[in-house]
Amino acid sequence: MKHNLWIIIVIVAGFLGFMMGYSMPPFLETGVGGGKGKAAGAGPKMDKEMQDYYKDLYKDK
Repeated sequence: MKHNLWIIIVIVAGFLGFMMGYSMPPFLETGVGGGKGKAAGAGPKMDKEMQDYYKDLYKDK
């Protein structure tokens, strides 16, 4: 019984470690988990024409 418990703990810990590693890079790229505070200038810069394009998308609904 004791060996079965350790096998389950190792499998669960391995799975959780994989999932944490799989999910962290997107957060680090945006500055959420990097300890940088707010991400300065996050996202691409948009000119006036691109902003108007996205505003017009809302009007289509």
